[in-house]
Amino acid sequence: MKRISLVALTAVAGLFSSNVLAADLGGDCCADLEERVAELEATTARKGNRKVSLTIYGQITTAVMFWDARRGDGNTQTSTPIVGAWSEDNVYIVDPQTSGSRFGFKGKASINGEWSAGYQFEFQWQAQDATKVRKDNDDLGDLPEFRQAHWWLKSKNFGKVRVGLADTANSGIAEIDVSITSIADAMSSSQAGGSIIRRDIGGPGGQNFEYNRQNVIRYDTPTFGGFYASTSYGEDDLWDVAFRYAGEHMGFKMAGGIAYGRRTDCGFALADGTYATSCGNRNGLNGGQPEEVAVETLNGGVSILHVGTGLFYTGSAGEQQAVDTVTCAGKQHNGGNCENDWFWFSKAGIERKYLALGKTAVFGMGGEQHDGVDRAWQMWGLGAVQKIDAAAMDLYVSYRSYDVDTGYGIDQADGDFDTVVAGGRIKF
Repeated sequence: MKRISLVALTAVAGLFSSNVLAADLGGDCCADLEERVAELEATTARKGNRKVSLTIYGQITTAVMFWDARRGDGNTQTSTPIVGAWSEDNVYIVDPQTSGSRFGFKGKASINGEWSAGYQFEFQWQAQDATKVRKDNDDLGDLPEFRQAHWWLKSKNFGKVRVGLADTANSGIAEIDVSITSIADAMSSSQAGGSIIRRDIGGPGGQNFEYNRQNVIRYDTPTFGGFYASTSYGEDDLWDVAFRYAGEHMGFKMAGGIAYGRRTDCGFALADGTYATSCGNRNGLNGGQPEEVAVETLNGGVSILHVGTGLFYTGSAGEQQAVDTVTCAGKQHNGGNCENDWFWFSKAGIERKYLALGKTAVFGMGGEQHDGVDRAWQMWGLGAVQKIDAAAMDLYVSYRSYDVDTGYGIDQADGDFDTVVAGGRIKF
């Protein structure tokens, strides 16, 4: 019995000893845990300090673009030669601008219970920008560009201030969308084939008159009942103000906004050349002295989705015009007539979770664009998006058909453009 009890005690002691060693983080038995910790350290971005957080994020967006373009006979204009009829179709691998490939860093730190501070640095490089490819060139990409490079200071009671390269107040105001479909070339700007329409056929550019990202100081108020206001100022010179709302009521998810802006930046131009890159008056009006033309913009958008059925509608519109200038008083500048540039865009559809993979959306869309020299296009289209939640991925396809008017008389080099864009986006 003594011998049996001694064996039992020895076994219990051995078991207890092994448990103690397993809990000892410095023991040899924990080499696998230490190896895992080292692996995590090797794959984690190092921060310069422990007071400010660091998050790395980004996405890859690429697609196949099928297109077919046709243009009739016409005369020659100064800026873009339109000589004769042609038709061409092709297939390109592109980087859609609707939500392009990018990566970034952002972080924040709490100062106290009221104030916090942070930063955002975002970089984009479109190898073959779908909006810039031409009928004879599929290698027209965006140069590497900064999308965001600013710091911010935020108060719970007083709002948020950003300083640096940041979204202006009206940035995104005409692209408000509560559906999942904007990635499928289903927005009021960034249309695939835009340069073919504008430079090869001779139609207007596809714009929604947002100022996008500029070097500005921007202020956002706190949100009150879903409403908040923004204003920004910067460049040489630009200022704008916007009002937005987002919320959910009676089973409807809603968002909308409207913005007004004014700019005299030399790098900006109306379609009719009213706003020359030299900031001067090329036609000798106003005594031939440099003329800083002011251009004012009004634009906005609204989007609504019925949560129960998944039915949704999104619409946007805007216009811009030159003001306070002798050029437009005389109704002539560089061959133009100083009329307003304007657009509208609408889409409607349904999104539901038909598959376990994620939500599916199908939609139809239409729109129109006019500029100050009577160039115009009318567009209609269809599309679909399939989300794959487990991979943070969107698969999409869209079709657009354009009827293009070059503004040089009946049957003068007018054309048509059709495109199908099919691709995917994966976020990280």
